[in-house]
Amino acid sequence: MKINFTNKEYRLLLDMVEIAEWVLNAHKTASSDEIKKYSDLYQKILSYAKDMGFENLIIYDKNLDGYFATSEYEESEHMRYIEEFEDDVFWDALPHRLAVRDLVKEVGEKKYEEMEFVERATKLVELESIYYKELEENGIDNLRFENQSPSDMTDLH
Repeated sequence: MKINFTNKEYRLLLDMVEIAEWVLNAHKTASSDEIKKYSDLYQKILSYAKDMGFENLIIYDKNLDGYFATSEYEESEHMRYIEEFEDDVFWDALPHRLAVRDLVKEVGEKKYEEMEFVERATKLVELESIYYKELEENGIDNLRFENQSPSDMTDLH
């Protein structure tokens, strides 16, 4: 199969695969065999950047044997979508994780795991709504760690 892209379409494809690559690898500390097929395709798509006139966005590093985004590309519009995604994930995941923590603490891990789905979901939604409301009104301003006081923290200045 052969697919022809205009420069504009290739640039959009570049943004899309960069977003996908970010989701797959941004928080990983080591490469993974299970996502190698995605990374290989990502590299293949990046390898056409120069031919498509985007050598200012993607460079090849001989020492690392791979294609990489330039700082110019890392500051382009697609990063806005990545930042929005990460922000949304944070604000959605935090209330849920806090609710799970609290419910497990309240009923115990064994009972939590044995709970019927509807019962567990109902209790989690109740707890999540408390956290959603708090976070919506105050952000993380009231978030504290019980075992840490400001004097225990490393001096950041």
